[in-house]
Amino acid sequence: MKKIFSIVFSLLMVVQASAADIKMMSYNIKGHGMTDARVADIVTVINNANPDVVAVQEVDNRTVLLQRHNYLKDIADGTSMHYSFHALVGTYYGIGLLSKEEPIAVTTHTFTRGTNSSDKENRGIIIAEFPKYIFISTHYSLNADDRDTATAWIIDYARKQTKAVFVAGDFNAQPTYRAMVTFKNNGFKIINDTDIYTYPADDPTSCIDMVICYNRYVDAMKFTCIESGIAEVASLTLSDVSDHLPVYVVIRPEDSSVESVSADNISITRNGDHLEISGLVTDANAMVFSATGSLVKTANSQSINIEGLPHGVYFVSLSNDTINKTIKVII
Repeated sequence: MKKIFSIVFSLLMVVQASAADIKMMSYNIKGHGMTDARVADIVTVINNANPDVVAVQEVDNRTVLLQRHNYLKDIADGTSMHYSFHALVGTYYGIGLLSKEEPIAVTTHTFTRGTNSSDKENRGIIIAEFPKYIFISTHYSLNADDRDTATAWIIDYARKQTKAVFVAGDFNAQPTYRAMVTFKNNGFKIINDTDIYTYPADDPTSCIDMVICYNRYVDAMKFTCIESGIAEVASLTLSDVSDHLPVYVVIRPEDSSVESVSADNISITRNGDHLEISGLVTDANAMVFSATGSLVKTANSQSINIEGLPHGVYFVSLSNDTINKTIKVII
């Protein structure tokens, strides 16, 4: 086996499939006292950052001088994004979600404040499902017990999903607070740089606007955060736009589709639970090795059944009378 494993690495030819990065953002827009000028500035901030999806807090659509406003729609129109709104005070104040891609499905949930809560508002979430992940927009309570209630619900929800779950919003809690520690103790990870403070915008002293992720389902696409920061705009003073700074992360999917891996004239593509090999004149003996050198699959054809293999790096060794080649694939 050691000899075979050494042959695998000596013949290795690496061609990895690429996947598009995804930019996620959270922005508490301080909706109270909204003006058309601030809407325009918020649109500028979002357009400049060019995110794929945005969690929006403090959306205030209340009527002013008998004129009905829908500021979230105005922002969506200005950014050419789809939008969802979840009212938590009356029918006019709550949270929003913006996305370039129309979600597969959108649901909402409200967390009623506790009997003895010091918070005057109910809190809630918007859940948007996309092909590769689930994105939740939220604005957490000022009350620790209320935050615990929402945290327990989200943890239970995330454990039942078959896709990565991202939660973004104003958590009204720093990374060391109880709710965030509970998340971390239950498999969530804060993926933005918490050393970059977000509040108050004019002189930030804490990070309470965050993006967190749960991705424990074995067959879910995996992601890596490759960038995190504040969505700066050279022409604007962000503290004039809101009392929170807009935080963003860029995540990179770890491709699990094996869309196209090739070496010379031999190529491997994924078709459901099979790896299809093209470019062979005749069938080849195929051996699939794990990254640690264990033989996990064999075949004597131009198709390899990979049903049951977990995501990871593998090496496909092909041999017949005319070829002796090894190709790295990511499943």
